[in-house]
Amino acid sequence: MIDERGARGSARWRELDRVTGIAGLAATVLLFTPIIAISTLGEPGFNASSEQAADFFRNGDTAWIVAAEATAALGMVAFLWFVAGLTTLLRRAEGEPAWRSTVALVSGALVAAYGVIDASWEAAFNRGDELDSSVAIFAFDFGNLGFANVWLALASFAIASGWALLHGRALAAWWGWWPIVAGAGLVIVRYAWESFAWTVPYFIFWAWVIALAVRLLARPTAREPA
Repeated sequence: MIDERGARGSARWRELDRVTGIAGLAATVLLFTPIIAISTLGEPGFNASSEQAADFFRNGDTAWIVAAEATAALGMVAFLWFVAGLTTLLRRAEGEPAWRSTVALVSGALVAAYGVIDASWEAAFNRGDELDSSVAIFAFDFGNLGFANVWLALASFAIASGWALLHGRALAAWWGWWPIVAGAGLVIVRYAWESFAWTVPYFIFWAWVIALAVRLLARPTAREPA
């Protein structure tokens, strides 16, 4: 009976590994596919003029943009699943008090909430043909500054997750240092948000998500309960 319980417990942890891995990959695809598609409209830089912002939103007043924005929001929901699964695994490895895992959970949930709730760009695209340039630049800056602020929540998630990995020693140490470096970089670039320097730590973070998701799918971390 004890062996059967242990086997069932290990199977459940392996299932969580797989679900977390799938959610991480799904989040990456569902987020970056619409982002890349929207960028083909000629998205201007963070320091765009009001007329450039207005032209961008007017060009995006199409049905496929609505679908792209909805897909990106769905990607954030998938990211929330990844966060919930990963922090559950981290809590198991970290042990009590699992405060690092808790910080990671709350921070990741904050990122996902922003991605689902913020609709500044969707609202601007929705009536792009009727958009005044002054309203367009407000919506453009509102969305970009919100995105820049969410780097801090993403940094908190990355640093707390990396710290929990290092503390719990569930994986090799570099799996923990990788997101910590990305998180520190995201904090730094928030103070230079208009430059393209933010792309470096941002993509380092998402590379970690992809690599960790593949790792969880290929080699589940579940162990027999002690």
